[in-house]
Amino acid sequence: MRLEDKPAEPQYREALVSMTALAFIEEHALLRADQLEDAKNSLQALFLHTSGEETMLRKLIDILKTTKQIHQSFASISTVLSGISRGVQTVDAKIVAYKQALATMTLSAEENAAFAGPFLSFSQALLQKMGAFDDNMRQYVELRETEARYASIYRIAMDARERLKQRLSGVLGSKAGSEVENRIRRNVVSSFDYSEAESNLQFAQRDAHNKAEEILEQLEDIRAMCQMAKNPSMREKSDDSTGISMTVSSYSVTPTNKKPSPKVEYDDVFTLFSRALRAHPRLLHLKDIVLELFRLYQHSYGMLSLDCNNLNKAIETMFDNSEAYFEAKEEDKDIRSKREKLKMIEGLIPFLEHTAVIVMQDGTLSYGRFSRRISDVISEKRTPWAHISEHLLRSKVQAEADLSTRL
Repeated sequence: MRLEDKPAEPQYREALVSMTALAFIEEHALLRADQLEDAKNSLQALFLHTSGEETMLRKLIDILKTTKQIHQSFASISTVLSGISRGVQTVDAKIVAYKQALATMTLSAEENAAFAGPFLSFSQALLQKMGAFDDNMRQYVELRETEARYASIYRIAMDARERLKQRLSGVLGSKAGSEVENRIRRNVVSSFDYSEAESNLQFAQRDAHNKAEEILEQLEDIRAMCQMAKNPSMREKSDDSTGISMTVSSYSVTPTNKKPSPKVEYDDVFTLFSRALRAHPRLLHLKDIVLELFRLYQHSYGMLSLDCNNLNKAIETMFDNSEAYFEAKEEDKDIRSKREKLKMIEGLIPFLEHTAVIVMQDGTLSYGRFSRRISDVISEKRTPWAHISEHLLRSKVQAEADLSTRL
């Protein structure tokens, strides 16, 4: 059998795909330096076995999936916070337009008192609540990050204490000792200083808990106000409204899900407007802009509710791997760069999963034919990795050059 027709050895098939991925990852800085070094070391170990278990590819896929979750967490948190700010700015602009419309009309005292004045006061109060909600959501993210840091420190301290306990039990405990010696061992373990870490975590949990409760109260106030800008027949009963829960973390007590009640009664601006139109026909000039504001208020509350839920989902990812989250945050603070990296990772993972199957499928392919098949896979249209196909082809050329010169 000619050499070029001999089946490619399993580790060379896996190595070609792995080295292509590593070249792509290194070019676009998709992994931290320590993760990349670990992957390269695993690649070197790949040539020491011929099991064909595609261990290198599986390890790469796992690392990339974890990294993808971290980038998704960054992107989601940023998207939620910027979305809230844009929503507040939109409401502000529409209220300014309403004030400008009022300025073009010479309203009587009765017309102003019947609706125009109360609605302006109502809208400005709602805008103020939404602005405060925006600020509190940003503070909440910072508090949850602080909690995640202290939770990580506390876990490390507890692990160290447990290791100390096991070490003392294993070494000193292997010898028969007096009651005095046993008491000394117990005292050493119990006096291990992790109390500061525990105290810091408890304070951070309390602060995050209090902020979560404050946000829920604000959201309920906003909901109650928006109900007043809705047709009374379409309003929710207080016990039928959708409750929003905000968890603090798996390490702390979750805030109660009992929905807080609004502290004040708000003007029924929808009913006021309906009556004012009949009593003061000139107010019909305001109808379009007022109805637009009514609709905007309903939409704004709905979006704020979704934002609360989406933010909590993103934050839970941060808690799942807080060390990697903060390392990535320190290394790359540009959210646009993170989104680009996320798109690349989202393409690279399915490519590796697909090619991992090919690596194991047909062991009769020669190296040359296997290489051409991988090129064909990269170049396929309408695949999850189509947006990075050109980069992958360049990385494959580099990988083949490196692989072909290995001794």
